[in-house]
Amino acid sequence: MNYVKTAEVIFPSMVLLSIIIISKTEAMPRVSQNVTVESKFEEDPSVTKWKEADKVARKFSGLLVKNILPFAVRSFEDIDLSTPCSRSLIKFLTGVKQLKLWAFKMLDSSGKIPNGLFMGNINSLGDYDECIETVVPGYFQGQYCLLDVSPPLPDRRPFSSSDSMIREFINITDPESATAGFLRFGNYYYHLKFRSSICVPSTCSIEDIQKVVEKAVEQIGIEFAVTVPNCEIKTETFFLSNSEIAILIIFGLLMLLGVAATIIDIWLKLSAKEEFYQAKLGVPLKCLICFSFYTNTVRLLKKDDSKDSIKIFHGMKVITMLWVILNHTYYYINYQAFSGLLNAREIGKEIAFQLIANGFLNVETFFFISAVLVSYGVMKMKEEKINVFLFIFRRFWRLTPPFMFVIAAVFLVPYLGSGPVWKETVVQGLSDKCKMTWWANLLYINNFLPSPEMCLQWTWYIPVDTHLYFLSLLVLIPLKKNPKLAFMINGVIFICGIVATAINHVHYSLHPTAIYVYNNPDDINYFIERGYFRTYLHCSAYCVGLVVGYLLATKKNFCVPLIFNLTGWLTAFVLALSVLYGVYDWNQGNVPGIAVSTLYTCTNKLVWSLALAWVTFSCVMGNGGFVTTILSWQAFVPFGRLTYMAYLVHPIIQMTYIGSTRTMIRTDHRTFVFMYFGNVVMAFMCAYVFSLLFESPFMALEKVFFNAVKRQPRQKIRNSKM
Repeated sequence: MNYVKTAEVIFPSMVLLSIIIISKTEAMPRVSQNVTVESKFEEDPSVTKWKEADKVARKFSGLLVKNILPFAVRSFEDIDLSTPCSRSLIKFLTGVKQLKLWAFKMLDSSGKIPNGLFMGNINSLGDYDECIETVVPGYFQGQYCLLDVSPPLPDRRPFSSSDSMIREFINITDPESATAGFLRFGNYYYHLKFRSSICVPSTCSIEDIQKVVEKAVEQIGIEFAVTVPNCEIKTETFFLSNSEIAILIIFGLLMLLGVAATIIDIWLKLSAKEEFYQAKLGVPLKCLICFSFYTNTVRLLKKDDSKDSIKIFHGMKVITMLWVILNHTYYYINYQAFSGLLNAREIGKEIAFQLIANGFLNVETFFFISAVLVSYGVMKMKEEKINVFLFIFRRFWRLTPPFMFVIAAVFLVPYLGSGPVWKETVVQGLSDKCKMTWWANLLYINNFLPSPEMCLQWTWYIPVDTHLYFLSLLVLIPLKKNPKLAFMINGVIFICGIVATAINHVHYSLHPTAIYVYNNPDDINYFIERGYFRTYLHCSAYCVGLVVGYLLATKKNFCVPLIFNLTGWLTAFVLALSVLYGVYDWNQGNVPGIAVSTLYTCTNKLVWSLALAWVTFSCVMGNGGFVTTILSWQAFVPFGRLTYMAYLVHPIIQMTYIGSTRTMIRTDHRTFVFMYFGNVVMAFMCAYVFSLLFESPFMALEKVFFNAVKRQPRQKIRNSKM
């Protein structure tokens, strides 16, 4: 008799039979009895029923263990199970026979066959907390283990549509059968596993559990691969590495420094008789005040009253940041924690969803803004020549401290939570990667690493923007004295970028974008590593931004006739929508030929940046109407200043949420919308805290240092005249 097969049948049968027996007891005619004085001592009928249910449960538990135990003992010997694990499993079976609560907690907390398998409910996480909270004093505690089941599959063909059936599986069974229903979605099984869980004694190692489940699958007779990716027990203590201790000390010192600076800052403000008291402080005290939470908050909330600032960029940055968070809400997820996975494909068929599916364009807005500000700032400088050293140093000084401190914080994130998928989502998905490749982020070359190895994958944008920033020196150095030469160089960079993009696209046979139906992670990584993360792919947006920045600085009150203004806005709107939503048919699997694909790849970023160029130029020149009013809204100013930190931290927040889930998350828009708004709020809250600690102080220190350096030559001149 195959006792392993009958296990899942017997236990539900126990419950069912108990209910039947209780129901029959309820329905049986009762013998009338004379009421006596002793009747008040008779048991309540419900008590009788529960006693009967207890007897039935014990009977079936005993029968189950009696049948399984001999087989289990033989199997433990065959698979060479460790002695502590064998003893604990025997103890567990004995507990089941005796109807012990701890034994049934372990059974209850284990994963079951999920409902809705044919709707993509392939995960059953059980009850993580119930398992690890179970303790058998003197013997063991509950250990939560994940089980991944992988069906047999042929070698994967790259870029196979998730809508298509694997070629080898066509016509191997009745098309109306349940087996055919599973095989229809075979392309998903290359990267998604049928996942369940099991609660076992803590004395069993992962190797022990692996042997047990392999033996069980062998007895069932299905040749599926079963792996145990992770096992966890409840621990009261944890051990920090030397690097993690150092990070905690540095964070603690920064916090203490901030508190001390805030107290001193407020005391000076209350005791000062002048409004601008900080200007008269010495350099050491000014450096300390740079860490003041109060002063940095005031700076953050300060209105943008500068005549030379491009005020619409505050709103543009915030709106783009909200769009980026929306995209990443759908992208940075662990599907093994979700149910209803087939809904993900249905979502991709919606036209409106192209805003997310083709959201790769949103980062081009940041490249455009960065380029505009660089060229605009150079043209507004009083100096004729660019100090190349300061140009480069300030870039590193402003970006690197927040960047590195966020990476350092990621080292500590694994200690902030737990859950069934915490290890693979947070520890392996975030912390372990950063421990291996943080140095690439420091050197601003992380966009050249393989995507699965990248520390904070979404930060590919930072090195690309930095590379383009340095490259722009070729344009900026001659820009003030010889604009024609600068524009010629800018044109050469633009053309080289387009040509390099075309050659790259044809050489690697890339699609025009990350096609939605090709959703295998290997296919996605192949595209983004070669068709998205490379610096030269984004030259067009940056080159357009450099030109716009120059025009904004040199052209004042450029009046556009109403008809041309309306035509410009309509054209910009149509161009933006065409490159954003024009990929809808492609995302359904109707991929264009190499010619159309290459044309789109080479022009989509240019078209998008040209639309942004019109919006920017029109608004700054006073022709933007209500668009200018909205984008220049002062409420956007503090949030616009937080976009860099929000960009760095928002996927971390999402991944910690998903990693800590105890139950399956439903795959639908309603769920993602709630996740999105939570991500937005938490991202900007964390961005505010991190900005006070890691960003604002270093930006303020830069001003203190360079102002002190500028005053020294002036002081020497004054002394020489005396």
